[in-house]
Amino acid sequence: MAKRHSPTRVLILLGCLLALVVLPFAGLPNFYVQQAFPLFFYIALAQSWNILGGYSGYLSLGHAGFLGIGGYTIGILYFQYHWSPFWTFPLACLTAGLLALAIGAVCFRIRGSYFLIATMLVLFILQTVAMNLKDLTNGANGIDLPLFTTDYVLEGKIWYLIGLALMVLASVCAWAIERSGFGLNLMAIREDEDVARSMGVRVVHSKALAFVISAALAGLLGAFYAYRAHTVEPSTAFSLEMSAAPVLMAILGGSRNWIGPILGATIFHVISTTLTLSIGNEYSDLVFSAFLTLVVLMLPQGLMGLFSARVAQRSGAGQ
Repeated sequence: MAKRHSPTRVLILLGCLLALVVLPFAGLPNFYVQQAFPLFFYIALAQSWNILGGYSGYLSLGHAGFLGIGGYTIGILYFQYHWSPFWTFPLACLTAGLLALAIGAVCFRIRGSYFLIATMLVLFILQTVAMNLKDLTNGANGIDLPLFTTDYVLEGKIWYLIGLALMVLASVCAWAIERSGFGLNLMAIREDEDVARSMGVRVVHSKALAFVISAALAGLLGAFYAYRAHTVEPSTAFSLEMSAAPVLMAILGGSRNWIGPILGATIFHVISTTLTLSIGNEYSDLVFSAFLTLVVLMLPQGLMGLFSARVAQRSGAGQ
């Protein structure tokens, strides 16, 4: 039975959320306002990936495919029919979710590294299609999207609030799934799929639903990401780097609960940005990759796994 949060804890969470809402209007320097959207975006992205990859154990390297589909959904509707992207975000969710349903029907027949490779191939196929359907996607040139406003400072604050809303949405979804019977089914699949099936878990149904929710969230994120960048084009919309990022963030923080992706994405973004500003892109990627490799090797269950182990040791010592 799921634990209930105490009123004090709920009030603290609401207070933190209110503080985050007020910050950009209370004198927070514009640099940090501008940096907040990428941070919130990466937390939401890691949460969306973790719904399938962390809870069910089906690791995917094709998550950016759904980001790209979301971006291209609003981009094509704007490019071809002049529909405002502001009103087509729900369609980005729907398109990404339907694509996940189709991919899952095929890819869930395989497991482990084969599933990982299959999702990566889907990513490359989507990029190739976007490159070659020039009449629909404008090919390698991509599609330019309109601005919210020409006021740079105001636009930063708007995107701050949008990013915060996306982070809260994805985190609440992950939290709700983790505490539900559906989440328990996913975790049973992660531990042993055959045993879960023998215990009555609807394995295929559970995996498909997790994949659709994960992809729909990614599609929504991709639509907002493209709108903020004012463009969507194949090499960035379907990049392997963007697919690997949420995997590393979730594993870094701990992929077995909803707090892990928040912790991992925050550390990932802060260290990555600091290294880029201090030593430049050329060396920051190399240093950061080495750091992440060490963390993953030394802490296979992430930082939250280390914290849980420490708590368990103290509890055992106190008995």
